[in-house]
Amino acid sequence: MSADAAADWSAVYRASLYAFRERGGRWRRFTLDAPAGGLSGIEQSLTLITAWNPRSREMDASWNRAANLRLAAELDARGVARTAAYGASLPGVAPAWREEGFALHGLEREAARAWGRRWEQRALVWLEPGAAALLYCFEGADLACGARELPEPAA
Repeated sequence: MSADAAADWSAVYRASLYAFRERGGRWRRFTLDAPAGGLSGIEQSLTLITAWNPRSREMDASWNRAANLRLAAELDARGVARTAAYGASLPGVAPAWREEGFALHGLEREAARAWGRRWEQRALVWLEPGAAALLYCFEGADLACGARELPEPAA
């Protein structure tokens, strides 16, 4: 990946909203636009992954939903601990978008990256105690980010 390509994708990823369901059921929402640091209360690694739009190729919604079902089945078959997650546009950004996915609990970085390569994802969001990063799956590069928690949306 060229430096320009990395910069372009990192800007896209940093200007997005991410959310995951904690094991206790509470949803947490965040962005990767803080200067440094992770989310409070993260006690082990957390990897956000989806099967949507492999290699950033736009696929239709029914294809993406079916791919995510296949990903869920494979995660379950291999005993990977997971909860629901998604990535989306920030409020007020047009066009609005959302990709459903999963938060994988307790993986090592290279195992997470292998899942991303298997499902042809350009990058994964990685959280660990005190830190956040983008794991570029095919290039093997990590980009340190800062996570900023977002409040729950108004009802």
